[in-house]
Amino acid sequence: MVDQFLRPASPGEAIRLKKQTGGVFLAGGTELNWKGAPNADTLISLEGVDLAFVREDTGAMAIGPTITLQSMADSGELEAAGLAVLQQAARAIGSRPIRSLATLGGNIASNKSCSDLIVPLLVLGATLTLANADGDRDVPLDEYVAAPDRNALITAITVPVPGATTRVSLERYSRSANDLALINAALALQLDSTTIREPRLALGGVAATVVRVSEAEEALSGADAASGLDTVMDRFAAAIAAAIHPIDDTRGSAAYKTDIAVELCRRTLLACVAEDRI
Repeated sequence: MVDQFLRPASPGEAIRLKKQTGGVFLAGGTELNWKGAPNADTLISLEGVDLAFVREDTGAMAIGPTITLQSMADSGELEAAGLAVLQQAARAIGSRPIRSLATLGGNIASNKSCSDLIVPLLVLGATLTLANADGDRDVPLDEYVAAPDRNALITAITVPVPGATTRVSLERYSRSANDLALINAALALQLDSTTIREPRLALGGVAATVVRVSEAEEALSGADAASGLDTVMDRFAAAIAAAIHPIDDTRGSAAYKTDIAVELCRRTLLACVAEDRI
């Protein structure tokens, strides 16, 4: 039962109310309105806090946490900046009514293993700006995922603009069109002529949070995408299968999830090194 519903008019006021009450930030509400959500006596609405934006920021795009997923999906700014993969991820989440309420900040702060947006944001090297009573600080998204600061307000998500040699691919599998992802995968790499550099692979649905798979990244680094790709692919797939440890649950067995994860990762690699992209 909600005892207090507070409406701050600025990020600073929202942070002050958070410290005073220990309440829960509320944006779209889709992460609070489900049977597994934590009970909240005090809600701090972010409706009056102006944090819905997409803007350039010195070789990067800064995205506001209260932007809705539908606004991201429709964003011409993201598309122009070469970040269409974020639009793809946003469109995959739920139905249009859900996307019109759900926010980027809420998706990140809920830190679910199957998050469709954390997966591509991780491989793109996103950074979060976190604000609390002690001030602002920038935190790499992978650090936040590993140890989220539940007392901080996310005030910006900054994503580097992909360069000319950057290749990014995203794949997901779900049981139905509007279902949460069972497994999702994103791969980003630099293609130096035909040589793979700086691969970054993230997987959702295989651990308690979205994870980077460093062993698989090492298997790709320095590989020639124009020759011997079958051998590289086998090494890549074997590294993934050995590194991940999904659980058996009502959505599928560990072995089933591992097979799907490996196949999705294969597809991301093939998409990144397709002949028309070399």
